[in-house]
Amino acid sequence: MSAGATRAAMSVPVQTTDGRTITLRATPLASGAEKVAFLSMDGRDVVAFYFGTLKDRAERVERLRRIVSSYDPTRGAGAAYWRDAFCWPTGIVDGSGAVPSDFARAHSFAQPSLGVVMPVYRGAFFMHDRFGNRVEKEVRWFTGRKAGALIPDAEKGSFLTRLQVCMRLARAVRRLHFAGLAHSDLSNRNVLVDLRGGDACVIDIDALVVPGLAPPTVLGTPGYMAPEVVSGKSLPTIETDRHALAVLCYELLLQRHPLRGTLVHSTRSAEEDEQLSMGVKALFVEHRIDKRNTPDAPIAVSVDALGPHLAPLMRRAFEEGLHAPSRRPDAVEWEEGFYRTLERILPTPSGRGWLIVPDGGPLIDAWTGEVVHRVVPMLRSGRGVGAAWRDDGIVTALFHHRTLHQWHLDADVRPREAVSREPVAYTSFHEGVWWLVNLTDRVWTTGDGRAIARNAPVQLTDGLELAIATSTDGAPGRTWRIAMRQA
Repeated sequence: MSAGATRAAMSVPVQTTDGRTITLRATPLASGAEKVAFLSMDGRDVVAFYFGTLKDRAERVERLRRIVSSYDPTRGAGAAYWRDAFCWPTGIVDGSGAVPSDFARAHSFAQPSLGVVMPVYRGAFFMHDRFGNRVEKEVRWFTGRKAGALIPDAEKGSFLTRLQVCMRLARAVRRLHFAGLAHSDLSNRNVLVDLRGGDACVIDIDALVVPGLAPPTVLGTPGYMAPEVVSGKSLPTIETDRHALAVLCYELLLQRHPLRGTLVHSTRSAEEDEQLSMGVKALFVEHRIDKRNTPDAPIAVSVDALGPHLAPLMRRAFEEGLHAPSRRPDAVEWEEGFYRTLERILPTPSGRGWLIVPDGGPLIDAWTGEVVHRVVPMLRSGRGVGAAWRDDGIVTALFHHRTLHQWHLDADVRPREAVSREPVAYTSFHEGVWWLVNLTDRVWTTGDGRAIARNAPVQLTDGLELAIATSTDGAPGRTWRIAMRQA
């Protein structure tokens, strides 16, 4: 057989509904519960075909049609950002004529064939484990001691990058929910993370719950299904996604599951105990009042170490909202909580850790016990000047070479997907003095009337007030107040 004939035998052309021809490698890349996936010859796409019998085929086709068209966030505003935040389907392979019949039979495809086209995951979402195997960076690798022992230390990231991952995950879920869509199976296998770079990507988008059209095709993954789904009282919805989001963030930050503890609800079988522990009897392992469900290992770092913005959200999710879905924090609240927490982040003196600056008390890294003994400039954002100044409740811990951005300058701006990441100022500690340098054409005015122009520094002192000029497009500037916090 010639080399050309060999290549032809190893490749399979399929047709998408939008007229493209994708040539696939004939050997499966991976197989799951209901689909088998094949990589394209050029390495850019994956096509996953459903196998077995599809009783709801027409419903699935319509779901996919809407997912790749009207619900696709990668086609509108912020498209580049959302292409990274999701592995969003880009096409459909539909009908027996779109796939060679012998290929479909060999792999037991559903008939007529139905497949979904997706982009290949970015390289940052792959790693080599300690045995040299190339694996996808699913969340499950980064949320427990056993799995963590199998991956290189360099892949485990820092507390800072874990916060960044959680914020990106919350932002992606917010985008889905904003469109009225529920993922239905957010779990440690359907979110990819890069803890080196603080990045996250939501996958398995083809099973979205489309309002008024497509009910869920899966109930979820054990450990991430909301109690009402486990107990059979509800199907996956936006409210059950909120539970899964909270579980994922708790696990990523604290390295344990929020509901898996020592409390046993049934001795008849492990399955029944699991059903009760994750369902009608679910109980937070850090519940402030009901302390029956303590974790298997002593808690080294409490949920309260997550600071004044995240700790209350976690407690709402797993105390008030665990069995009351309407009380769960939504993705917008989580995104805001991570934003405000990241503003309070501070490196430890050794540079090996990060801590969240609390409203009061000592500055101690909860993970290592390292203490910050120096003065820390704290920037409080507000509006108005002098006696008319009003606190916005956003506190930024400043450290050497920390940069500030558009959301620090402009009132009502948050670090959302469309906001520029260009620095507008930076902090410097030089010869025992703290400085803040203006990198924009917008003048800062001090409380005593001094103008701080582009590239000019201002010394940070306790009580300093800096009013930011209105932008050229009319956005009102914030007013900063500096407090030199004594460690």
